[in-house]
Amino acid sequence: MSDGRFSENTKNHRFSDHGAGATTKKKAESKPARINYEVKELSSTTWPDFEKFFAKHNGVQGGCWCTFYHHTEGRLLKEGLERKDAVALNRKEKRTLVNKRRSHGILVYAGNQAVGWCQYGPKEELPRIDSGRNYSKLDVSDDQGRNLWRLTCFFVDRDFRKKGVAGVALKAALDSIQEQGGGIVEAYPSTSKEGGSWALWFGTVAMFEREGFKAHAKLGEKHLLMRKTLA
Repeated sequence: MSDGRFSENTKNHRFSDHGAGATTKKKAESKPARINYEVKELSSTTWPDFEKFFAKHNGVQGGCWCTFYHHTEGRLLKEGLERKDAVALNRKEKRTLVNKRRSHGILVYAGNQAVGWCQYGPKEELPRIDSGRNYSKLDVSDDQGRNLWRLTCFFVDRDFRKKGVAGVALKAALDSIQEQGGGIVEAYPSTSKEGGSWALWFGTVAMFEREGFKAHAKLGEKHLLMRKTLA
């Protein structure tokens, strides 16, 4: 299986968020301005952008700094520490993983500002999924010998939500996985409208369907395992 490493020389790609076409002058005047997005891989080079983006949102989702799925078990914040110290520890761990090229992700930019994020990686890099009681019950024997990739986390800047950012991040992550050998790609979207932004952490069923993912199995009552194979 691929070791999942990526080049330190980040590849830049540009995407545009096109609004719906207008049929009258009035509609054209009210159409939102098109936003041009750029995407880059997370690396030691882009770490400052990632750090600024996550710091703006308090480390995101409980101060995790997107380290939760790197562990086989444990909590978002290490017990026995003051919250600020636990959050700082997560940040330090994430930077260490990035420097060791053991953390994959896509940053979406609007101008020079990172406004979106998608974490992906090979199975070995994100083992927490295997610990889920619903996932552990699945028969995945057919996966033997095949590259297995995971899409675990999406986050969009509060000022750029509902502007296509997550979809841009997903497309870029799939492109990167393809370039690194492809394989089976897993996603775990919520099927519940409860939970606010927490429910969107895994993305939505609709965004994965648009990229050709198919439902593979239910993960309890509120999540779905979806898969796509990149040859």
